[in-house]
Amino acid sequence: MRIAVDKNNYRQIKQDDNEYIYLFENETIKELEATNLHCLRYDLCKYVDINTTKYDIRCKKKSPIIDDFNKLFAKKNYKFGIIIPNYNYGEWLEKCLSSVLNQTYKNFEIVFVDDVSKDNSVKIAKELLKSPHKVIELKQKRYNGGARNEAYLHLSEDVDYVYYIDSDDYLYDEHALEKINLALQIDEPDVLFVGLMKEKFGKIKVQEMPHWKDRYDAMENAWSGSCSKVIKKDLATRQECLYNEGTLKEDKNQHWRICIYMNDFKCLQEPIYVWNQNNTKSVTTIRDNIVWGTSTIRHYADTLQLALSVKGIDDKVDRLLEKRIELTKQEVEDGGDRQWWSYQ
Repeated sequence: MRIAVDKNNYRQIKQDDNEYIYLFENETIKELEATNLHCLRYDLCKYVDINTTKYDIRCKKKSPIIDDFNKLFAKKNYKFGIIIPNYNYGEWLEKCLSSVLNQTYKNFEIVFVDDVSKDNSVKIAKELLKSPHKVIELKQKRYNGGARNEAYLHLSEDVDYVYYIDSDDYLYDEHALEKINLALQIDEPDVLFVGLMKEKFGKIKVQEMPHWKDRYDAMENAWSGSCSKVIKKDLATRQECLYNEGTLKEDKNQHWRICIYMNDFKCLQEPIYVWNQNNTKSVTTIRDNIVWGTSTIRHYADTLQLALSVKGIDDKVDRLLEKRIELTKQEVEDGGDRQWWSYQ
C-alpha cells in the first residue's frame, strides 16, 4: 500500500511493507532530500496510486510520463505574455500595471496596446513599462478585440501562455502568476481557467471559482470574459480563435472558440483576478449608447457565423450553439441591455 505523509508526520513512519510518499508544497530541495522518501508535490498527487492518506486522496493510476518517484520534479518556469488592451483608463492604469510588475514570479512580458486613448494612458504606460515590456499605440480604433489581436503580433517567440488583463482591473495578489505557473506543471493544459473576484465600494467578493467537468460545461457556465483563462499561445493565436474586431462583447465568441478547439483544460480554484466594478466608465456599466446597441446586433451575427463555421464538428456543440443563437436573438429584441445571461 502507498501511504502519503507530510512534514508533520513523516518522521513517524513505520518500518513495514508500505511505500511512503512525501507530499510537499514549498520545501527546498535540501529539505526534500532529507526525508529519504519519494517526494511529490501535493497538488499533483493524482499521478500516484495512493490508497490511504490524511488528505483523503483517491487516485486511479500512475502517469505513464513519470517512471521514477525518486526523481524530484524539475519545476518549469513558463513564460507568460500579459496582454493589456486600454482605452481612456488612465485613472486605473497604475494599479493595474503595478499589480503585474510587483509579482513574485518574473518570467513574463507585458504587451500594452492603447486603442487611441484621449487621456494620459500612454504616458503612464511608458513611464512604468520598460524593456522587455512593450507599449503599442494603435492608429485607428479597433476596440479590445483588435487590440488583443494586435498584441499577438508583438509577443516574443518564447512566450508559452497568454493571459489578458483589462486596464481597469488588477491581479488579486503578488503571487497570482506563481500560482498559475504551479498549476500548469506536468499537465501543461491548453487552457487554465482561474478564479475571479469582483470589487465594488471597497469590498471584494467571489465572482467565479471554476470547476468545469468538460468543455461543454465550460462553454455553458463559465464567465466568458477573457481574464477568466490562461491560454497556450499557439491556441490563442490560431486563426479560428482570433477576436472579432470593431465591436464590444468580443470575448464571448472567443471564449467559445477556445473551448471548441482546446484539447484539454484545468481549473485553478484560487482567486487570481479582480474585476473592478468601481469604474463607471466601463463598457460593462455604460450600455445606453449606440456602440453597445450595434455590438449586440453584431454579436448575434458573429454567433451565427461561429455556428456555421464549426457545424458538424461536434453534435453537442451544435446544439449548444443553437441555444445560444436563440439567446443572442432575444438579447437583440430586448434592446441589448443584458450582458450576462444564464444558460440554465
